[in-house]
Amino acid sequence: MTDNKPTLHHLENSQSHITLWLLEELGIEYNLVKHARIKNRAPPALFAVHPIGKSPTLVTPSGRVLTERSAIALWLISTYDEGAKFRLPTPTPSKTGSEDDAVREDQLISIGGATLCPMLTLKLVFALTVKQTPFPLRPLPALIAYFVNRVFLDAELRKLFGYLDAQLALPDGKGEGERMWFLGTEEPTRTDFSLMWYVDWAVQWGWIDMEKYPRLKAFHERCTARPAWKRALEKGNGYNVAF
Repeated sequence: MTDNKPTLHHLENSQSHITLWLLEELGIEYNLVKHARIKNRAPPALFAVHPIGKSPTLVTPSGRVLTERSAIALWLISTYDEGAKFRLPTPTPSKTGSEDDAVREDQLISIGGATLCPMLTLKLVFALTVKQTPFPLRPLPALIAYFVNRVFLDAELRKLFGYLDAQLALPDGKGEGERMWFLGTEEPTRTDFSLMWYVDWAVQWGWIDMEKYPRLKAFHERCTARPAWKRALEKGNGYNVAF
């Protein structure tokens, strides 16, 4: 499109909702192209936009095609966040000796993409395999899923969610208490937009007991209570990944 607006190609019930949320937070004008799943898969129209056929895919006003939530968030915030509302703060040492800088941002985002995502994907694969296996044969994959979850995946998720919960226990950017957002800021940054996808994914499937992670639970509630999140739900026709 040539109307000087970014265009989001949005797949229903997908991580594209997080990008839609960010667009609403930025308060900019944008085009929204909604795509429906076909047999729970991405439709051919998405492959016409980008060869991997994934959502979110963002087309910039210049025609550049961007994929991957984190990269899209980086471009959107760098381009449209004129008041620096959602940008990294000036790095300041915390009481733990760490700094809320680009390295910490990349570390937390990488924990989501490189560590949490594979665990959640495995749980999803096992859950869908059991669900889609004909009933007479279902006990075998159900038994395999049970042991893999019990012996490995659930313990790993508890460890990772415990780590994220502890990151919110660090002093905020003013050294005045626990954090609302992962980098100690007063508003969410790219780190929060990234990690919220994994947290909400686990919450919707009921894979984690959020009562054991009170700071992360409050973070999740804080995100879903924001007006921009609610507007994104309305514009994206809802959002449910626990299919």
